[in-house]
Amino acid sequence: MLGQRDIPLDPDGVGQADAAAQALAVAGIGEVVSSPLVRAVQTAEIVGRRAGIEVARDPRLTDLRIGAWEGQRVGDVTATAEYQRFASDPEGERPPGGESLPELMRRTAAAVEQILTDNPAGEAVAVVTHAAVIRVLLLHYLKAPLASYHRLRIAPGSISVLSFTGVRPSVLAIDWTAELARMP
Repeated sequence: MLGQRDIPLDPDGVGQADAAAQALAVAGIGEVVSSPLVRAVQTAEIVGRRAGIEVARDPRLTDLRIGAWEGQRVGDVTATAEYQRFASDPEGERPPGGESLPELMRRTAAAVEQILTDNPAGEAVAVVTHAAVIRVLLLHYLKAPLASYHRLRIAPGSISVLSFTGVRPSVLAIDWTAELARMP
């Protein structure tokens, strides 16, 4: 579990960021907005360089605040009673000392709404953030319950695409990676 730990990309992460940047090159990106955590900023800078644009940072796009679970191994966390309660009721429970999914959804959706307001011409925007953030935003814009949080898997370096051009947001892709494009 990473949470707010501010660690850089490893070589695999750099490769994933390069693959995402290459895939996004055809989108005509007009802005790149990133979580301020270093792993997201490094990814955003790779995407931004390919698009020839600078990266903006928005602290509202940081990862889920996981409190006491910060820095612990996944296996240790998932074995706790607190995690089991969170897994069974992600909408009502929170990590000990952390934030709830409704709180995460409110702060990150506010960031997306600001991005949309700042880009009224409808240019493509790459938002570089974290799996927990992507999960809650997808559920929010699909009008699906946050209780479905654990049913979505978001791989590092994957691309999810939302369109805000119609009457309501549309989800065009979830968890796409270059590896999927190479599958037979």
